[in-house]
Amino acid sequence: MAAAADRLSVLPDAVLHRVLSFAEAKDAAATSALSRRWRPLWHQTTAVNLDSRPYRYHDDSPDPKYDAFFSHAHAAFRHRSCRPGSPIRRGYRRSNGDGGERGLIMRLTLSLEIGAYRSGRPWKPDPEDDGRATALLADPAVAGLEELRISCEEESEYSYHYGPPLSYLPCAATLRVLELRRCKLDSPPPTTTTTLALPRLTDLQLHGCFLQEGCLQALVDAAPGLTTLSLLDVLHTPAGGSSAEERRRPRAYDHDTQGCSRLPLRLRCPALTAFFLQINPSESGSKPDADSGIELDMPSLRFFRYRGFPVKLSLTSPAPALERVDMYTRHHGHYLWKLEPTSRMLRSFSSMRALKLRLDLIEDIVTAAAGGDAEEEGGLPTFPNLKLLELDAEYQYKESGTAAAMAWLLGSCPAMADLLRLSLDMQWDYHHRERTKAACGPFGVSMDRFQRLASMSAAHRGVVELGEVSELPAAMTTSSCLGTSLRKVTLRFKAKEVNCFQVQLARFLAENAMVLEEMHVDNGSWFWPDHLCHKVPRWRAESFKKRKLMDTAGFRRPT
Repeated sequence: MAAAADRLSVLPDAVLHRVLSFAEAKDAAATSALSRRWRPLWHQTTAVNLDSRPYRYHDDSPDPKYDAFFSHAHAAFRHRSCRPGSPIRRGYRRSNGDGGERGLIMRLTLSLEIGAYRSGRPWKPDPEDDGRATALLADPAVAGLEELRISCEEESEYSYHYGPPLSYLPCAATLRVLELRRCKLDSPPPTTTTTLALPRLTDLQLHGCFLQEGCLQALVDAAPGLTTLSLLDVLHTPAGGSSAEERRRPRAYDHDTQGCSRLPLRLRCPALTAFFLQINPSESGSKPDADSGIELDMPSLRFFRYRGFPVKLSLTSPAPALERVDMYTRHHGHYLWKLEPTSRMLRSFSSMRALKLRLDLIEDIVTAAAGGDAEEEGGLPTFPNLKLLELDAEYQYKESGTAAAMAWLLGSCPAMADLLRLSLDMQWDYHHRERTKAACGPFGVSMDRFQRLASMSAAHRGVVELGEVSELPAAMTTSSCLGTSLRKVTLRFKAKEVNCFQVQLARFLAENAMVLEEMHVDNGSWFWPDHLCHKVPRWRAESFKKRKLMDTAGFRRPT
């Protein structure tokens, strides 16, 4: 214990300030008892974390009022205020090493339960905002906040959203980071004279929030310097509004989201450089609609991440500085009327330099309309600047579209140099399971290993049953990246057969990537003699010898 205390005490103040910034305010007494040196550090740290959950049953009443929580919060603010003549007041201009000034509250994290901002029982139809949480944000001690995080916890199905009055916050002029979880943002009434302005805001994160029509665009417009935006499962009112019957229907609870949807989404943000978007699928939002999609006007975009079901997605203005796109489309378990081909979703991002693509099935890349031309309907565009590709997907067992999808992918990346983490696993297949069920048990495993050893023996070394490689589409062999740029390949998969598609692909790349320097293979728990690390160099050497070519790339043995 003494040695641990010594190691802790020798840390510089700047490091301890950073550690305390993640601790809750209620931990001040415990940490001060641990070391006297920590007591003044609490006065100097710039972060305050307030959590109402420990106060839920602090009162004797069965219905918690959270009086103690707000009383302690305001007391903490008063204690942190820079009073004239105090040591903190005299030294608050000195930096604390954490980007702020001693004695000033720069970061506030506020975790609220329903009872902390709504009066009445949660199941009552008309609970009211009691104003205490809003008064806490209006405290003069937090008027200079730079980072504000508000989280409303979901404790039951009767969940409500807290609506922070952003237009009236004293810290609106100084905020740089704003993160809201399960909050509600309303558009200001037309009669108000208060204008929302967030001149210093650069990072905005909305998680599970409910926004009225036009509120998101107004919020973005109020932050001209916004560079990072994160929208995770945000609900908003459709552009057309609700029907007259829905408007007349009384809403029993705030969480009654009938008439609200996640799409369409149209957003304009000229200065944005990083955009994170997650849309969870719903039955009501999955019906075909010409206006149900995503349109983004972000000419300065450099990083884009999308997670959700396949929808119409487009950039209305070019993004020439686009560096990386992460796209994870999924549709399993959701009965969508129409799926947007992944290839069509990527057409607006042709200028990107790195792509991380995660799909349910690799065949989704070339999904096209029935009877339509594959290149026009579902073909991938050309990515002339793409250098790095990561692909994580499953494939259908013995499906011809698997090789076609891989051909499209290679042909669309003429300058690709690093095919990083190509993860391919076979989709669950009933017939394959029935065929392999007989090989279960110790005897079946022994026979399977014996057959693999036989295929690798000196007499049968060339008989590895990989003839289907030659049946891959001709477009794969004509891909520009194979002859001029592809230098590194990483394959990760769980092999279920000696002649599976992943093995065929490994051999194809080893034989046809002319400037290939490295190939890393992780093919699961195969028996040692059949491991691809021992086959790839032989495949490449025999292919080059047969074609009378010299391997000038200096290919290294796989690891």
